[in-house]
Amino acid sequence: MPGSPSSAAIPCDAAAPVDVIEQTVTNTNSGLTYGGGQYNYVWKTDKSWAGTCRQLTLAFKDGTVQTAHFKFK
Repeated sequence: MPGSPSSAAIPCDAAAPVDVIEQTVTNTNSGLTYGGGQYNYVWKTDKSWAGTCRQLTLAFKDGTVQTAHFKFK
């Protein structure tokens, strides 16, 4: 889907507001792959994200959207 996957900074406190969504950058030429019953997405993170939390959002062709939250050390 256009604009997907995307990543946005989120507060580590889930009740606080989030910032603007940013495009993700893949770490490989393959991007999002599917195999063995699971999706795999290798994405390149920014060193400045250390100590922050982010939400990765994936929008699929069938209209479903999945999110995952990460806390970077």
